[in-house]
Amino acid sequence: GKRRGGPMVFNTLTQNKVEFVPKDGNTVKWYICGPTVYDSSHLGHARTYVAFDVIRRILSDYFGYDIFCVMNVTDIDDKIILRARRNHLLKLYRDAKPSIDKVISDAKTELEKALTKHDGKAAALEKEVGQEQSSANKKAMQAELDTLAFKRTALVAYQATLEAAAGGGWTDAGALIDSVGDLIANGLDAEKGSEVTDQQIFRDHAAFYENEYLEDMATLGVNLPDVLTRVTEFVPQVVDYIQKIMDNGFAYEAQGSVYFDIRKYQSSHSYRKLSFSAAAIKAAFDEGEGALASCDGKRCEFDFALWKCSKAGEPCWDSPWGQGRPGWHIECSVMASDLLGDTLDIHGGGIDLCFPHHDNELAQAEAYYGHQQWVNYFLHSGHLNIGFQKMSKSLKNFFTIREIFKGGSVMRVSEDETVVLPPYTPRQLRLLFMMYQWDEPMFFAKDTLDVACGKEKTFKDFFGSVQAMSRDHMPNLVSKPQGWSDVERQLYRKVEECQGEVHNALCDNFNTPVVLSKLGELVSACNIYMNDASLPHKQFLLVHKAAVYITRIFRLLGIDDANGSYAFTTRAGGDAEHLPSALDSFCSFREQVRAGCRSKMSSDDIRAMADKARSETLASLRGKAEGQKQVTVDQVLDAFDKWAASVAEAAARGDPRQAYLQLCDQVRDSVLPELGVRLEDQGEGFVWKLDDPEVLRREREEKAKAASEAQRKKVENKLAQAQANLDKALASSTPPAEVFRGQSDKWSKFDEGGIPTHNAAGEELNKSARKNAEKEFKRREADHKKYTDQVAKNANYMADLESEVKQMAQQLAAL
Repeated sequence: GKRRGGPMVFNTLTQNKVEFVPKDGNTVKWYICGPTVYDSSHLGHARTYVAFDVIRRILSDYFGYDIFCVMNVTDIDDKIILRARRNHLLKLYRDAKPSIDKVISDAKTELEKALTKHDGKAAALEKEVGQEQSSANKKAMQAELDTLAFKRTALVAYQATLEAAAGGGWTDAGALIDSVGDLIANGLDAEKGSEVTDQQIFRDHAAFYENEYLEDMATLGVNLPDVLTRVTEFVPQVVDYIQKIMDNGFAYEAQGSVYFDIRKYQSSHSYRKLSFSAAAIKAAFDEGEGALASCDGKRCEFDFALWKCSKAGEPCWDSPWGQGRPGWHIECSVMASDLLGDTLDIHGGGIDLCFPHHDNELAQAEAYYGHQQWVNYFLHSGHLNIGFQKMSKSLKNFFTIREIFKGGSVMRVSEDETVVLPPYTPRQLRLLFMMYQWDEPMFFAKDTLDVACGKEKTFKDFFGSVQAMSRDHMPNLVSKPQGWSDVERQLYRKVEECQGEVHNALCDNFNTPVVLSKLGELVSACNIYMNDASLPHKQFLLVHKAAVYITRIFRLLGIDDANGSYAFTTRAGGDAEHLPSALDSFCSFREQVRAGCRSKMSSDDIRAMADKARSETLASLRGKAEGQKQVTVDQVLDAFDKWAASVAEAAARGDPRQAYLQLCDQVRDSVLPELGVRLEDQGEGFVWKLDDPEVLRREREEKAKAASEAQRKKVENKLAQAQANLDKALASSTPPAEVFRGQSDKWSKFDEGGIPTHNAAGEELNKSARKNAEKEFKRREADHKKYTDQVAKNANYMADLESEVKQMAQQLAAL
């Protein structure tokens, strides 16, 4: 297709894709809303900041823009204040070593308050839903009701814990505090929060989680901004900024706080440029103002705080209006303006920040500068849903970034089913995020994670195959024909098509799902070419071109940061020189052993081959690698030596051929994977590829688990069949006449052969019922004959069936 010159981006301000044109030539001024550091970073953070990292890389490294990127850290906020205070007070509570009875009593008191508050809120909302006429508003309210229902489930879980503790199920007060500490902390904060006056407590809390966030982003490969700002370091600028907004007539002071005057602003400006839906606006506004907000003196319910008068137990700074602290929205307007000026090319953040945060940022900055447009392009990353629900701690579907990397988190996949997630790597997470368009909702689930892991494996296997092809072709390139046939020309056209389609996808709102899809199609075409046994010659340089291009795009997107020729391929030290020859020799010797088994080579010949490998091949390899610092090469050579010795010992014992094949399987399945080598048998040859030992170990564990499950299923089926055979034998061991006479609830009279003639009520059977009874009698008669014939052949027939059931049950239990 025809290529466009530059990118089109989805601009929330215009609600469509528009051409990206920076204000000042090639320079891009970009502000990103950073995290509020009150807790560990979660998957929502990962999705947003990986998305903006990818876009920033594309704009900078692909389109060549000079980007000046500023990102803030909100290090003072209602959430930080409450969390820091509660953690501090709970620590003091724990240090006091309360009795378990006191812990139970305190937690129960707070639980009762929480349930009362929750149920009152739910009842009021239900009433509002019944009165609401707007379907959009009603839908939003219903979603909030669903969330409240899940929150109540969490409260009920606390209730169950406390009931168990009261019944003697808990003896460790500290462990119980770990379980119900959030409840107790709420009560402690209500009682003693105003006594927490050391501002370092709040700063230390924020610094701890800011450091965690930065570490998590580094692990994910997210580049640092050019400037990192903290609101606590900009308080004087915040005060000056607010004062100018007041001087311009768009803010007023009330009881020590300063509020933005929405009505005055709307008389000359457009408000809420980003959020057009009226659904749940009041709830979003209240959340933006914070849990500690006071509305005293406000002229309009939607006037928002620029400066908050600090109450006891809150950090504070001096200002013309008294001691207080910045409101949430003002910090971004101030810090972005201070560093980027009166016009931003790009402002980015999560879609949940549209209203009120970003709408209010725009209002503040435009009131400050006296113009109508502060931001030219607003980019919002889409919601992250766990399954089909928005991620939320209250819904018990909340995952931190570190939990995903560590593994062991429990994910609910249905109302009654959960799965335990294995550890995932940063690369797998980046791939997962890029499988979804950055500004659309994405669904995080075990299935989608598996797809991302599958994509990674496909690409990794491809690069490994290209490396293997390189080892085969490059040393002898001068002797290999280089002419192209129609097959090569067709593959080259696919490379060109992929390059054009990837370019167009990057131009089209940074469409990474299409990019990954097109690269995957090119990999498939190259794999078909490399595996085509009918081709007399294969052109490595063509495959190399495709692999280098895919590598370039992967490194552009931050999927790979290795320094090898291809993505996912790197080795340190002198390994690059000596490791291939060591592995080639090891795997070639293994292949000779396999071939010897197929050709029925004698034990003496196999032993001689093993001795030669140790005395000549290994000695030569060790001599070449001597003096080099190459841990991996030494490990390969040691494993080679040890395995060759095992082969020689097996030959000396005269072991059967099966023993050698088992030794060969051990190399492929256990020995080499521990060294980070994936060995693939291909007909009478092999291909080895470098990989992460942990990945190979996990694959081996999953393969063993699958085999174990298959074996369990097989034994379960055998047990079911054995039990069915036993049940049938027991049922057919009694003559049919005795069976029918014993069914007094069905029959009352019988003919001379034992076939029923009258039902239990004494009524004679009609023709149809009589026919059915005769049919059933004959079936049982046939089964009884088979049984007697089996017993005649084998007097232990029943005992054997019982023994088989017992053996199958024991096998199943052993699994």
